[in-house]
This record gives sequence, C-alpha cells and structure tokens, in this order.
Amino acid sequence: MPQTRPCHFALVLPAMFCLALMPLGALAQERPAEPPTEQPAQPPTSQPDAPSEAQPTTPPADAAPSGNVDPAAKEILQAMSDAIATATSIRANIKTTVTGSLSNVTPSTDAVVRMRKGESGWHVRVAGTGTRGGQPSNFDVAWGGGSITWLDHKEKKLVGRPQNEARGGSYAMASQSMPTQIIESPPFNKELAGEEITHAGTEEIDAQTCDLLHVRYPKRKTLLKLWIAQSDRMLRKLERSTETTKITSSTVQELSDVVLNKDISDSDLTIAAPDGYASDVTTPQHFERGRPVTPHAPTPSVTGEGDNPATNSATVITPPGADAPSAPPRETPVAAASAGVTTLPNASLALSDGTTLTTESLRGKPAVLMFWGTWNLPARDAIDPLAKFAATLKEPGVPVIACAVRERTKEAAAEFLKSFQPRNRTGGDKVDTSAIKIVGSADALARQLAIRRYPTFLAVDAEGRIVKRIEGFDAIRTIDELRASVAP
Repeated sequence: MPQTRPCHFALVLPAMFCLALMPLGALAQERPAEPPTEQPAQPPTSQPDAPSEAQPTTPPADAAPSGNVDPAAKEILQAMSDAIATATSIRANIKTTVTGSLSNVTPSTDAVVRMRKGESGWHVRVAGTGTRGGQPSNFDVAWGGGSITWLDHKEKKLVGRPQNEARGGSYAMASQSMPTQIIESPPFNKELAGEEITHAGTEEIDAQTCDLLHVRYPKRKTLLKLWIAQSDRMLRKLERSTETTKITSSTVQELSDVVLNKDISDSDLTIAAPDGYASDVTTPQHFERGRPVTPHAPTPSVTGEGDNPATNSATVITPPGADAPSAPPRETPVAAASAGVTTLPNASLALSDGTTLTTESLRGKPAVLMFWGTWNLPARDAIDPLAKFAATLKEPGVPVIACAVRERTKEAAAEFLKSFQPRNRTGGDKVDTSAIKIVGSADALARQLAIRRYPTFLAVDAEGRIVKRIEGFDAIRTIDELRASVAP
C-alpha cells in the first residue's frame, strides 16, 4: 500500500496540498492524507513545517501509558499491528468516503489494493476510481523496490520513475485509497501511543464480528475509530473525524473481501500499457540493499560504519514490524529474549485453588508456563489447545501453569477460565481447563523474566532452565514445539 505520509492540515488552504505527492518513503507519517497537487514530490527528509497541532510521536517502549488507555483495548490494537506485521500478502477492496470541509478537495475513492512482501519490502498495486470536486477519474499505480509506475490517462502513457520522483494526481489518489498506517513500522505505531484507547463494543462489518476501538492522539482534535475483526485481527473499517475552528471533516475507509497470506502473482502487481498508450519508463535497472542503483553508478557502501543515510539515492518500503518489540509471533533465543535470564528465578505464586506454588518446587520435572491476561485476545485463542495439552501431561505430572498479568483482581483469571468458551464455538459447551494451574497475579515474575508480549510461553526443563521461549501464539506450531520440549 502506498507509503505517502500525509502532512497535517495547515491554517492556510494551499498548505493542504503539500502532501499528496510525497514519495513512497514518506508514507508512514501522520495522517490524514491531504489533497494532491501537480507539485513535484518532496524527498522523504524534507517535510513541511509542522502545523499548529503537534504531530504525535511514539514514546519510549518503557514509557508509562498516558490518558485513558484501556489495556484490553490496546491489546486488540497490538494484535492487529502484529497480524499486519506478520502478513506476507494483503488484498482488499477499500472504499474511501470524505465528507465535510475537505470533501471538495480530497477525493473519495473505490479501489482494489494488493500488497506482497518481498526481499526489498512491500510491493503494492492500487487500482480504482475516484471523485474529487464532482469529477471522476481512474487510477492504476504500482510501486516497490524503489520504483513506481502509473498510468497517465490524460497523456495516454505508462510512466515509470524512481519512487522519489513520483508525481501526479493518479499517484496522489492511489496513495489516499488506503489506511497508510498499515505500512508503518510497526503498523499503527502512533495509534499504539495514543493518549486514549478505549473499547466501544462490537459491530458486524463485512460479515465479521469486529471490536470497535476509539483512539485519540496526544494534543490532537482527531478521533479515530477502528473496527478490528475478531477472526483474523485485521482492520475492516476506519473512521477519522477532525474538528477544529478551521476544519470539520470525516474520512471513512471500509475494507471488504480481505484476504491475507495468499499468493499474489507478479502480473497482479505489474501495470501493462493499454493499446494506444506510449511508454515513458525511466527506473533503476538494479538494486543494492533494496536501494535503486543507476547502471554504472558506484555501489553504495555496505560497511555500515561509514554509511551516510543522507547520501542514499532512494528509500524503499521496509516490512512493517521488522525491528519492533511487538513483531510477529516467534521463537527467540533464550538469552536474548529473557535479557540474560536463563533459569526460573525463585518465586512464590498463589494458585487459584488456595495453594502456593514455588518455582523451586518445580525442579525434578519439566514445566510449561504461559504468561497471559483475560484481556489478551491471542491468549484466549491458546486456551483450548493448551487445556488439551495440559490434560495429556497431567498423569506424567508435568505442570502447565497459566500466569495471569495485569488483572483487576486475583480471582479474575480463574473465574474467566471456569466458564471459558472459544469465540468460534457455538452452543453451551465449555472448555475443561481443570488441568491448568492458574496463577491469579504473576506481574512480578513477568517483570523478572522480561516478558514483553502476550501470550509468552516458556518451556522449562527438570533443572529449572528455560529451554524454549515462544512469543505469541500460532495455532499450528506453538503446542507442537512445547510438546517437543517437555513431553517425557
């Protein structure tokens, strides 16, 4: 999806036209997208002056949440960010409708968006129709690997340029046809740093049951509503409302026919010149480290020490979440993931049955620990398979322990599991979780073990050593990997 980073609304109308033609490298900046002009795209490092309302910034990872941030709502938002970050491809129909002050200058569009992650980042194609000021137009734009191509219907030609030279109304309209937060790293990072994140119930969108979240940015007069499907954690609808003394506007983006992780062919991402169209393509012929390199030009330095980012010829779309702490569910090296902790520290844990469990008492047999919360949707998906796994280990005496974190009361986790039913199950049957030992409050132990993502699973051997650490839950792999680590 296009990586134009739209600038904020300025107080003077012409300033609202600065954003639309920014190059792909600028896409991941703050929203909303502003109306395009035929101005040349600005380089990613040359941003317009900040508007009167401050742009939100992502706080340090260890910063305390500010404002009204509901942990359960933030966990849903984090789950969506992770789902996008782990996706290999995304396809969706996206309808964008703009109302209010900007409806005459900001296009409403209806487009098909295709994205495929490659070695050099995301390759994207956006094709559809748009209407601005009552005038309809068609657009078809593709980019990735440092170059961009689009159809110029007015001049009747296929245009190809390095991405930092992209310009024209078609490119701007395509850039606005999708939520640009999707290609940020990590996705929706500014929303995750919002001063207000609340859960506003559930609604049916595109035949999906969706959690509705309300998000406000620091020092902004913008309310963002996100509808996130419970089935795949993917965005189904976004509504951005802005009210200032100068602007009252609303942008709604509705996603339908969403498909994740399915093959998207090269032809689906390539634009061919229609009959009667000329070709005007001047793009780099090859790339080094994902950057376009003109033939016979010196190869950029790859030592890292002497690299100067300011001298690099162009940027590319990098896979979202690649370097983020909230990156995809994964198995990580024990020493690195646990910040040096390779054995269970001494701790005394109160179980829901009224007894006390010490980590020292676990010595002699393997054990499995899951750090989770009732507010954590990915953890909920793990409960059913984990309970079945725990039942198979009950007779050999290998404990499976669910260590709840950030609960309102010590009884909350036990009450939740007592009547637990998976979201995708109909009828009145409950999951038998009796084989799982439940710790109602394990926040201190989670801090000692540097748990940063939920759920996190630890497989511990008979000597108390952490032999496997898995962050996130994969319905196919997680239980199999834990079984291979602890099954006698």
